[in-house]
Amino acid sequence: MDWTLKIESAAAVRAVIARLMLGRASPGTALGSIHLKPHQESSIERILGSLDEFGGALLCDQVGMGKTFVALAVARRFERRLIVAPAALEAMWRDALARAGVTAGFTTYERLSRSEYSELPDLLILDESHHARNRRTRRYHRISRLARNSRVLMLSATPIHNRRADLVMLLSIFLGSRAENLTEAELARCVVRRDRVTAGLDGFPQVEPVTALELPDDPEMVSRLMSLPAPLPVRDGGSGGSLVNRGLVHQWASSEAALGDALRRRVAKAAALVASLEAGRYPSAAELKAWTFFEDTLQLGFPELLAPEADDSTALLESVVAHAAALETLLKSYAGTSRIDDARAGHVLKLRRANPRAKIVAFAQYSSTIRALFRRVAADGGVATLTASGARVAVGTLSRQEAIERFAPRANRTRSPSRAETIDLLLCTDLLSEGVNLQDAELVLHLDVPWTAARMEQRVGRVARMGSTHSRIGVYLLRPPASAEAILEIEALVWRKWRVALASVGVNPGASPGGAGIAPPPSSIPERAEKVRTILDGWRIDDSIDVIPGDCVQAAAVSAGETGFIAAGWLRGAPLLLTCRMGRIGVDLDAQAGACLLAERPQSVASDADYRAACNAIRQWAGRNEAIDLAGAAVHGPMRRKSLLKRIDAMLEASAPYLRATRARAAAAARRVAITPHGAAVEEELQAFAQSPAADDEWLEAIAALDSRPRMTRPVDSESFSLRALLLFTI
Repeated sequence: MDWTLKIESAAAVRAVIARLMLGRASPGTALGSIHLKPHQESSIERILGSLDEFGGALLCDQVGMGKTFVALAVARRFERRLIVAPAALEAMWRDALARAGVTAGFTTYERLSRSEYSELPDLLILDESHHARNRRTRRYHRISRLARNSRVLMLSATPIHNRRADLVMLLSIFLGSRAENLTEAELARCVVRRDRVTAGLDGFPQVEPVTALELPDDPEMVSRLMSLPAPLPVRDGGSGGSLVNRGLVHQWASSEAALGDALRRRVAKAAALVASLEAGRYPSAAELKAWTFFEDTLQLGFPELLAPEADDSTALLESVVAHAAALETLLKSYAGTSRIDDARAGHVLKLRRANPRAKIVAFAQYSSTIRALFRRVAADGGVATLTASGARVAVGTLSRQEAIERFAPRANRTRSPSRAETIDLLLCTDLLSEGVNLQDAELVLHLDVPWTAARMEQRVGRVARMGSTHSRIGVYLLRPPASAEAILEIEALVWRKWRVALASVGVNPGASPGGAGIAPPPSSIPERAEKVRTILDGWRIDDSIDVIPGDCVQAAAVSAGETGFIAAGWLRGAPLLLTCRMGRIGVDLDAQAGACLLAERPQSVASDADYRAACNAIRQWAGRNEAIDLAGAAVHGPMRRKSLLKRIDAMLEASAPYLRATRARAAAAARRVAITPHGAAVEEELQAFAQSPAADDEWLEAIAALDSRPRMTRPVDSESFSLRALLLFTI
């Protein structure tokens, strides 16, 4: 690790640092018929660098900033590509592939939940990747196996729905347990997130703060719902009595119609349980699916064939009968109630009257809410519904795509419909909150408050996108009745989740649920990383000149008023920005931002001893970093793999002298696998090997064979840290 220093001007050294950390400025990228914008172009090299360094990347730019075509631009660098997306987005992806002139395999999360995908890709693209955040599902494990030997590019503007663990689970697909302990600098390198401001998108519409609209209340109804006798769960369903009651309150907060449908479904389920228990059987959730309920019809199966015997059917029967009777009583007294739903419709009609030329898209969680509202406003004209059951206008049904094109013809590149066919108010469930272009609209109405802030952001993101001709997007919210909010505290819950997402990866501020008077959280990690990149971007010089020397370190000094340095180089093939302030060396983002600002001070002169001291400090840091890696101390997670290292070392130590040389090579390969970060699939296999009774040589060879890391596309220096630029701070 001997470095030859070449003293240059401070401006030249800053340019080397910028060139190393940012790469070349893109000259412009054409992708079929698509010309990428500068913020999209700048993502490509960053993503490729993360794919090399970590085996994956997460692109979570604000909704509507063109992540799809960034992914396809990256995909062109790989031979075998596979896209996984929600089924509702298949047509959108087929169209994007055709426009970009790129070919790729395609499957859906829904299909992966049912069966494996046979062909293994070089690049796996997971669109709306938050659908893969649950480690306990078949979907997650099948995606992990697809990602085992490939690089993974995840796309999601809302990777965090409930807690930071959502982000960890996603990154674990390619990072494994390392995702639990990423440093801020590492997270900033594998997560790319910009909003319209940091991306410099002047034409992006401004999202207005949410305007809340009040609804009448019925405290007695909430009290009756919370007082319902505890339901009898299915055999494998746990207790959940209070959760069921709170769920009914949440549906009532969406609409009286949603509650009515929910009560009818629960009455039908109770009837099915009664029928089974009367036959001495206690069904599980899967067995109960043999009973079907549609509208007002209940189809009973044969409990003797479908469920095992109950140990105490009499006591269980008394419990379910009490719950069913209470539901029946509530449903009968509730029939025909519509005062609050009438008020909802009144708000919608007033909004249309106040904005006669505006296209409005209104979202709700429950299709019952949409159908009830449609019945009340359809006569106003230009209204359509879109739910999982399909699309509907006043005169009948139409296809999903036809409804979208009639509502947003410009965003979907189709001819404008006749006035009689034009849709100005689109009432839809959250089925439409992902991957659909509705830029023709300028007003978004939340008909209810979902359980997550991410869902609210996705709703607004259908409208506030690149390509909108509107300068501002209005957002309205029908607040839950006060008594429901007192029980659910849903607005406070959504606000807390919003703050968690904002602090971790950032969110669209215009899609916040409210929270007046609450101090905003600190800047997110990607936001702070973008601050550093913005400073570095100002240091660029002519990119046609290769300012990265291969055999020496360009160095200079500036008068910063304190001692320290900022240095740039390669760490195992990835660019790294290293800072030293107040004697602390590291890659902390805030320290990087502060050091970058100091680096812009006037040039000064430093002694050879000052440069040698800085280089020695960097060598010591790099040596400690390498020792930690070799010892496996950086490996984290529930299994920690330390038992593997212990067995490898013990096996080698106990080997007979004549076996030691041969076994040492296999042990070195197995140790390398044990200390190397892997994705979730390989970590599962390593976990099994930790308890394996296999013979020593067979065991070593099997572990060594697990080395699944894709080859890097950029050269990797043999030394742990290869210094390329050094800027000293002097007093």
